[in-house]
Amino acid sequence: MATRPKKWARSNRGRWAIFVILAVLLTAIAVGIALHLPVRPRSVGAPLVTRKPAAPIPSQRAVDLGSYGVTITDHTGRIHVLTIHPVAILQGDGPWKSLLPLQGQLDARIANPFMAFPDLAGITSSTSARAALEQQIQRNIAPLLNGAESGWKIIGIELHPVLRPPPPEIQGKANGAQ
Repeated sequence: MATRPKKWARSNRGRWAIFVILAVLLTAIAVGIALHLPVRPRSVGAPLVTRKPAAPIPSQRAVDLGSYGVTITDHTGRIHVLTIHPVAILQGDGPWKSLLPLQGQLDARIANPFMAFPDLAGITSSTSARAALEQQIQRNIAPLLNGAESGWKIIGIELHPVLRPPPPEIQGKANGAQ
């Protein structure tokens, strides 16, 4: 029985020897492969960020569109003069041309909705009535302004309404007709 433990010890040592030889060979192969691979140096810092140049911020321009007036009669029968002073707010960039050649067309596109507006008396007191007229005028003049001023787009209309008593000659005619 003494021989048996010796065989058991020999085979155990043989296995360890094989594992060590295999480990050394695999390590040698891995080191050889690593040494033959091409190495490219890389910067360790932050990656380069290419930024696009900032787009120019479009500027805004307020364009005076004239003054338009009409006489109205309130619910008590008194005559008043309603005047609006529309200002177009344009946004964009590019060359600016004069709107003087378009003034006749602008007058028609502003005066027609102004005269036909159903609640003229409410324009000075009601923000919703004023906003409705502003939108209507903007829709009417937007195609004309956008076509005339390339690079500029209309973004809003501001009305500046004023309600005043009529001048004496109109007031005298109204009193004489009664």
